[in-house]
Amino acid sequence: MLATCRSLDAAGYAVGAVAFTPFASAHASRSCSERLRMTDPAVDAERFIDELREQLTRRSYAMLVPGSDRALLAVSAARGQLEHLTRVGLPDPDVVERSLDRARLAETSAAAGLQPAQSIRCFDPGEVLTAARELGFPVIVKSAMAADRIGRSIRQVFSTRRFELEDALAAAVREHPGAVLVQRLEPGEVVSFAGVMVPGGLLASATARYLRTWPTAAGNAAFAETIAAPGQLRDAVPELLARIGWEGVFELELIHTEDGRFVPIDLNPRPYGSLSLAGAAGAPLAAIWCDWLLGRDPRPAEARPGYRYRWEDGDLRHLTRQLRRRDYRAAFDTARPRRHVTHAYFELADPLPLLMRAADRAHAGVTG
Repeated sequence: MLATCRSLDAAGYAVGAVAFTPFASAHASRSCSERLRMTDPAVDAERFIDELREQLTRRSYAMLVPGSDRALLAVSAARGQLEHLTRVGLPDPDVVERSLDRARLAETSAAAGLQPAQSIRCFDPGEVLTAARELGFPVIVKSAMAADRIGRSIRQVFSTRRFELEDALAAAVREHPGAVLVQRLEPGEVVSFAGVMVPGGLLASATARYLRTWPTAAGNAAFAETIAAPGQLRDAVPELLARIGWEGVFELELIHTEDGRFVPIDLNPRPYGSLSLAGAAGAPLAAIWCDWLLGRDPRPAEARPGYRYRWEDGDLRHLTRQLRRRDYRAAFDTARPRRHVTHAYFELADPLPLLMRAADRAHAGVTG
C-alpha cells in the first residue's frame, strides 16, 4: 500500500491510508495526507466495516482501494453499506470470491491455455498427507482460499509453504485446520505478470522475473527485474482474467519452467508487494486504475524492460544467509549496486517509511 500511496500522490490525488498496526510504513510517507487506524479484518471484519463506514460518512472520498485480500473480501461482502458513500470499484461479489479461490485459478488457467500445476484440494490433515505422498515431495501447501471468513474474522488459514519432509508437513497441518491446496512443485523461474484489467481488455501491464525470493522456497520477490512480456502471456493472461471476470489492479505469478511452459501459481486481485517496480518502469498501475474508474481517460501503458526492484528486508536476509555460508560470490552479487533500482520502502525524497519498517521489524522481533 506504500507503493499505492506514492503512485496516487504522484498522479495528483490526496491519499488517506488505513492501517491496522502502529508501525504502518504508508503512514510515515509524505505521499499520505491522512492517516487512519482501524480494526484489522483478521480480528473483526464487522468492526472494520463499521469503522470504515463511519469514516466515509464523516468525509468525502472519490474511491476506495482495498490493499489486502482480507480487506478486499470484507469490502466486497459489505459493499451495500459503502457504495452510496464512495466508489468501491469492485466486480460482483461472486467474481471477488472466484479471484481468491486458488483451486478455481487452476481450472480457469487451463481454459485460458495455461497449464496449471497439479494440485489437490484437502480438508483435513489425513487428506493433506495422502495428497503429498501422491504428488511426491517436495510439495507446496497453501490455503485453498487466499482469504476466508472464519467467524467474525477474515484471514488466510495457511500461508504458502514448501515442505521437503512428511513429518514437518504433518506437524504444520495439525496446527492449522482448514481447506488447503497441496501442489506439485514446479521448478523454474518465477515470473510476475501484473496490470490493470478493464471491460475492454488490458489497459496497462508490467512483466518481471524474480531473481531472488525470500524465503528462498516459495517466497516473495526480494529482487526482481522487468522484462518484455512473452507473447503467450500477452494473450493468455487477459483471457484468464476475463474468464474470472476480474476488473482492476492484479498480479498473476507464474513459474517459467525449463521446458518453456508458464504455470500459474497465484493471483493477487489487488495492489501487490512489488507494485513500485511497475511505476518506476513507466506503468503506475494504481494511478491508472483510479484514473480510469473516475473517467479521466488514462493512456495505456506497458512497463519498460530493464528496471529493478529490491525488497530491503528480503535481500538483507539473503545477504546474511550467503555470508554465513561463506558464499562470497553470491553475497557480492546481492550487495552490489545496480542501475534503475526502486525499493519497497526507501525513496530519497521519502525516507521515513524505511525507518518505520525497521521499527516494525524490531517490534515484531521483541514481541514475536
